[in-house]
Amino acid sequence: MSADIRTKEAGAKATEHQMKYTTYSGLQVILRALQQYGVTPEHLADKHDIQVPQNSDIGQHISPNLIEQILDVAIEETGDAALPLAIAEHISPSTFGEFSIGLLTSHSLFHFLDRVTKYYPYISTAQRLRSVHLNDRVFLLSHFAEKSIKPEVQQLWVEVAFAFIFRFMRLMGRPDFNAATLDLLRPVPSETKEKYEAFFGVAPTFASERNAISFSYAELEVPLANGGLEIAEEYEKRMIQKIAAIDSTNLPLRVHAYISSELPRRPLSKEVVASYFAMSVKTLQNKLAKSGTSYQKILDQTRRELSEMYLSFPEVTLAQIADLLGYSDASNFCRAYKRWTGELPRSKAQIEAIEHQ
Repeated sequence: MSADIRTKEAGAKATEHQMKYTTYSGLQVILRALQQYGVTPEHLADKHDIQVPQNSDIGQHISPNLIEQILDVAIEETGDAALPLAIAEHISPSTFGEFSIGLLTSHSLFHFLDRVTKYYPYISTAQRLRSVHLNDRVFLLSHFAEKSIKPEVQQLWVEVAFAFIFRFMRLMGRPDFNAATLDLLRPVPSETKEKYEAFFGVAPTFASERNAISFSYAELEVPLANGGLEIAEEYEKRMIQKIAAIDSTNLPLRVHAYISSELPRRPLSKEVVASYFAMSVKTLQNKLAKSGTSYQKILDQTRRELSEMYLSFPEVTLAQIADLLGYSDASNFCRAYKRWTGELPRSKAQIEAIEHQ
């Protein structure tokens, strides 16, 4: 293997590592919940060889590998299939510092969800959240770009995120607020289903085709008594500064976040993205190359992530998905999807209908 190839591979691995992190404060929440079941850091070290760091700054960003390892053994150790709900109960308005306070100053729950999805990278980049407004509902979905994370660990992580977000929605002056629907991929014993129904205020659908929690748009738009627009704007500025500081040396992550946010809203090009980062296209490409990636790789990754999310909605057509991802038509999207996954999106009948248009 040549030195150039080894250098490129090392750069790619370094970029992948840089694009994955989570907060130490999130780790502390999980540890506090586990200790209620008698699962201590010492037990994790002795039985599973999981070493938990001590005395770290709660705002510190760490590799998510440690949380993956802990979640991987958590349900087995606790014997509680509803563990995500217990973990969420340990999250308070102060857990994530200014991120939490900024959320609590939202002037409506719709504004809250918009800010959660926009600034969730402050908490973690291993999991990504996105809201989709369809008809009279707003759906919150989770996506993992890192395929190496075990499906059962991903599922636990998703449910912790949903429970944390829903708990905050009730804390924001809406204690009687309920979800409209809750769809979860995993099958769960009936006694656990009752716990989830009590927590979210709606009977969950397990063994679903997607992980999604939805809310009535009209309910989300109700003004919050504790919401202050000026305060919210101040914390918005602080969050932007914090995320900019975290990502100042991580251009691939910043480009991915920008494309992910803007692509469904409007057409994007390399020129538009480069301009946003105050660079020429050539400078953008060179900087990304030094990080072991390229604009096209990041664009393809983002499109694939978004397509998987949109495909979980049977009511969204392939033509609509193609438009949201910046493709000229559904056929081009289908070819790209097959290149990524080796499969065609949705059913063969739908593809055949497109090919004969």
